[in-house]
Amino acid sequence: MKKANRTKKRTGLWIFVSILVIIGIVGGVLIKLGFYQKTMDQFMSNREANRLISYLGINDYEYTDRLGSRFTVAQAKKLLKQAEVSYDKVDVSLEHRPGFLPLTAKQFEKIYDALIEQLQLDRLMSENLYIYDIDNAVNKVIDGVAYEVVSTNNGDYYMEKDYGLDNDYVKKVVRVYVSNNEIILCQGESDDTVTIKNAYFSKVTEEDGKNVILAYVNSAARKFDVDKALVKTISGENFLCDLTLSNKGVEAVTDHTGELVEAKVTACADGVITVEGREDPLYLSETFNVYKVNGTFKATQSAGTLIGYDKISMYVKDNMLEAALITEDIYAKDIRVLISNTEYTDYYHREVIVTSDTDFTITYGDQVEEHVAGDKVSFRNGSDQLKNGNAKIVSKEEDGKITLTSIKRQSGNPAYRGTIELTRDDKGVLVVNELPVEEYLYGVVPSEMPVSYEKEALKAQAICARAYAYRQMESDTYAQYGAHLDDSIASQVYNNVEEDERAIFAVDDTYGVVPCYDGQVIEAFFFSTSCGTTSNNSVVWGGNQEPYLLDTMETELNDMANLENEDSFRKFIDGELGTGFIEQEEPFFRWSVGFTKEKLTKAINSHLLERIKAMPENILAMNANGKYEQKSINTIGDLVSIEVTKRGPSGIIEEMVITGTAETILVKGQSNARAILCPENVTIRKQDGSTVNGWTTLPSAYFYVEDTNGFTIHGGGFGHGVGMSQNGANDMAILGYTASDIILHYYTAVELKDMYELMGK
Repeated sequence: MKKANRTKKRTGLWIFVSILVIIGIVGGVLIKLGFYQKTMDQFMSNREANRLISYLGINDYEYTDRLGSRFTVAQAKKLLKQAEVSYDKVDVSLEHRPGFLPLTAKQFEKIYDALIEQLQLDRLMSENLYIYDIDNAVNKVIDGVAYEVVSTNNGDYYMEKDYGLDNDYVKKVVRVYVSNNEIILCQGESDDTVTIKNAYFSKVTEEDGKNVILAYVNSAARKFDVDKALVKTISGENFLCDLTLSNKGVEAVTDHTGELVEAKVTACADGVITVEGREDPLYLSETFNVYKVNGTFKATQSAGTLIGYDKISMYVKDNMLEAALITEDIYAKDIRVLISNTEYTDYYHREVIVTSDTDFTITYGDQVEEHVAGDKVSFRNGSDQLKNGNAKIVSKEEDGKITLTSIKRQSGNPAYRGTIELTRDDKGVLVVNELPVEEYLYGVVPSEMPVSYEKEALKAQAICARAYAYRQMESDTYAQYGAHLDDSIASQVYNNVEEDERAIFAVDDTYGVVPCYDGQVIEAFFFSTSCGTTSNNSVVWGGNQEPYLLDTMETELNDMANLENEDSFRKFIDGELGTGFIEQEEPFFRWSVGFTKEKLTKAINSHLLERIKAMPENILAMNANGKYEQKSINTIGDLVSIEVTKRGPSGIIEEMVITGTAETILVKGQSNARAILCPENVTIRKQDGSTVNGWTTLPSAYFYVEDTNGFTIHGGGFGHGVGMSQNGANDMAILGYTASDIILHYYTAVELKDMYELMGK
C-alpha cells in the first residue's frame, strides 16, 4: 500500500514538473515572440501616468513610482479623490475592483479625459491633428529638456524628444493630448478626419506614381496625397478651398470660388475689418488667410496686407472674414536709403561689389548690361559705368535681391530689395537703395527689435518705424545725398539683421498705420528699457515740447512721474518708491557701476575735451567769479565730487556739477552725463547679476552717484527714455495688450491713421 502511494506521489511530481517545464517553454516562446511585452505594454506605466498627471495641476497629489511598475486601480481611486471627481463621472468601472489590478492605457486615458472635463482645463485637451512634418533636431531646450517641433494643421507644437512622435505619423491624422502648445502624449492614428480651412489649391501633380495636391496652408506650401477618383471631381487650378484630410490623404475639396465677393478694405485694427460700402464691420476668422495671386505669389495671415488695394476678393461667412485673394499691385510710396560702409563711419565707399540671387541688369546712360545670377560686378569712382551719371542695378525678378559683398552687417553681406543706385564722387561711391516703404520696414523691424519678441510688440515697432520713415520723407536732411535717410542709428537701423517672417508679418499687419497728433504724424521715438518712467522730449533734447511725449510713471495706469527731488529719486532707484512697474523684471531695469576714485578721474579727463568740442555750450567751466562759461580744458585735476543739480520730472539728469582739484564743470544734457562718466574700463552690473563691459557710455541718465569707498553709480533703464520702451512694449504684449494699446500708452492722445491717405494717394 505504501509502495503504491509512493508511486502515485512520484507520478504526480513528474506531472507537476512536466507542467512547469511546458509552462516555461511556452513562456519562453511567448517572451521570444514579444507576447509578454505586448501584454504588459497594454497596461499604463506608473512613470508615464505620473508625467501626464503633472499637467493636471492637482494640489498635493502624491506621486508614487517603482521601476517598471504599473498604474493601479487603487492609485486611480486616490487620484480621483484628490481631484474631487466622483466615480460616476468616469467611463471606467473602479468601485468594486481590487486595488492591486493595473489599468490599461485605454482605461487611464478615459479617466484622464474625465479629469480634464471635470476640472475644466481649457489648456489641456485631446484632439486630432494632421501631421505635416516632424523636426527631430533639438529646436528648443527648457530646463535641460530637449524638444522637437511638430508641424500640424493647427500650427506648430513642441514635444519632448524622449516622448517624440515616430516619423511614420507624418501625413497621418493622430489623436494627441496637448497642453497649450505642447503635445504631451500621442494616442496613435485616428480614424477621424480633419478639415483645413481657407487653403489655396494650386494644382494636382504626380510624384512617384501617386497623385498629389499642391496647396498653400497657413503661409506654407504643402503636398497631400489624393485618390484618382477624387481628382476626377476637381475642376481647375488656383482657387480658395477647404481640404478634408484622413490617413489616406485628401478626402474632399470644397471650392469657395463661387462664394467670393469683391470689396475694398478701408481699415483693419485688432481683428475688426472695415469694408467700404458695408455698414457693419467684419471680424477675422481664426483660420484667416490672405493670398497674393498676381506677380510673385505670397501667402500670409496678415489682415493688414489688405490695406492699400482698390479691390480684393473676400470669402465672408457669418460676418467673419475667412480669407481674401489679392489680385492687383499694392500702392506704396518709395523711400531712398543711404547705405553706409561696414563700420557705419562713412557714406562714401572705395569699392562697391554687387551680385544677385537672380538675373539682373545694370543701367547707365542708354546702356543696359545683362548679368546672370551670381555674377559679381565691381564699381569704383573711376568705373566707366559711373562716368556720365548714375548706375542702377535691378533684379529681373520681382522677389530678387541685390547683394553688396563689399560691406558686412550682423547677418553677413546685406541683400536689398528694390533698386541699388550708385553715384561717383571724388570721395568715393555713394550707394542708395530705393524701394517701397513697407519693404524697407521689413529690414528695419528685425534690426531694431529682436524678432523673438511678442507679435504685438513687433507690430508696435513697425508702426513707430513707419512714422519715422514718413517724417524723414518729408524732410531734407539727406537731400544732398539724394536720399531720405540712412541705414544707421543716425536714422533707424536698416538691414543689419536679415528679414524674418515674424517681422514681415508685423509690417504687413500694420500696413500704412502711423500714429498722429492733431492730424500730423508724430515723432515716434523709442528706446530699449525704461527705469519705470519716460521723459518729455524737451528735457532730453531741448526744443519745443511735443504734447504726446510726456513724463510718465511706467505702470499700467501710466500715472505722472514726479522725481525731480534728489531724495525721492534715490528712493525710486533703490526700490523704496513706486510699485507695479511694467518692466520691473527686465535686467536693465536697475543697474550699477563701481569706480575707484582714480579710474573715474581718468574716465572724466579722457573724454572731457572731446565732449566740449562736440557740445561746447553744454560743458561749461566755473570762472573766478563763480559763473560758468565756455572754456577749452582737458582735465579737472583729481576728482573731488559729483553732484546732480537738476533733474527732470521723470528723474532724468538735466545738469550735474563735477568738482576737481583743477576745475569745476557744469555738465548739461543726458547724453553728456552718460558719456563723460565713461564706463569703458569697468563693469556694468544688471539687476539679474549679469554684466557687460567695454561700454563708452552709461546705459541711461537715470542715475545717482554714491561716493562711499570710491564712486558707485546706481541707475535704471537703457536708452534716452523718450517715447516707447521696446522691452516695455514686449512686456505689455505678454500681458495681452495689442499694438494699438501699446502705441496709445506710450504716446499721449494720439490717433492711428493711414500714412498713404495722408500722403495723398
